[in-house]
Amino acid sequence: MYNKKKLTILLLLMLVINILGPVQVSHAATIDNVIGTLAASSVPSTDGGANAFDKLFSLLFDKILGPILNIFGGGKATTTSPNNPIKVTPLPSEEGSSGSTDSGVLRGKIIVVDPGHGGSNPGAVDNGTRETDNNLAVSLKLRDKLVNAGAKVVMTRETDRTVAPEGSSLGQELAARVDIAEANNADMFISVHSNSNPDPSIYGAMTFFPDGKSSKLALAVQDNIIRETGAVDKGTSSATFYVLRNTTMPSILVEMGFVTNADEARKLQEDNYRNKMAQGIFNGAINYFNN
Repeated sequence: MYNKKKLTILLLLMLVINILGPVQVSHAATIDNVIGTLAASSVPSTDGGANAFDKLFSLLFDKILGPILNIFGGGKATTTSPNNPIKVTPLPSEEGSSGSTDSGVLRGKIIVVDPGHGGSNPGAVDNGTRETDNNLAVSLKLRDKLVNAGAKVVMTRETDRTVAPEGSSLGQELAARVDIAEANNADMFISVHSNSNPDPSIYGAMTFFPDGKSSKLALAVQDNIIRETGAVDKGTSSATFYVLRNTTMPSILVEMGFVTNADEARKLQEDNYRNKMAQGIFNGAINYFNN
């Protein structure tokens, strides 16, 4: 054991000399660079105030000498501070992806998800599907993805009901949704809807934003919806919808597709397609916060 400790100390000194000692100019690392690298290390500090030598010592023992000599049972697992989550820009997901691999990227963000319509107001109804059901199903999947990423999610509704007391006017119903976002000081407001048109041949997804703001959020979400679902891209546009013009945070209203189009109505009822739609909105939200 004594010889092992001597060998450990000797190796430690050699590594320190090699790191901090003079080297050829073409490969030299300045002291500032070395310390900066150590400071950015993901090795956790227990006292929050460790100096550069403490971090160097921890790095050498935990990551180099420990695994080699089995001094401390193979070293520590790398962790990330909960107050400084790694920022991840998600790639297009595979079929059925849940987005759970992005855990922590939205920590500290408050996002209000608003499934349009509900209760006595089912929204557009055609081809055997109701808008309110599509909106809620996708919104619940979106909620789960956002929660997995660390966000605090506030739903305006989680069941088939109105947000304002039953019997309230449309204005009161819309105001109740806005009030939830404002009362929670939300960082983002996402309203989820399904579209309709007298012409059943029209189909595709589109995203609206309040005039003069939130266009970047709308573009990010729309691009990712199209990437995930393969839906026809009907673009983004400013709009004066009540929930957009009366919210103070970045806000969008997503029209996922047309229930009046038979093919799109069928897709909007499929669990896999709903998951892709939620994944697209989720990816767009992350891209917006990361850029």
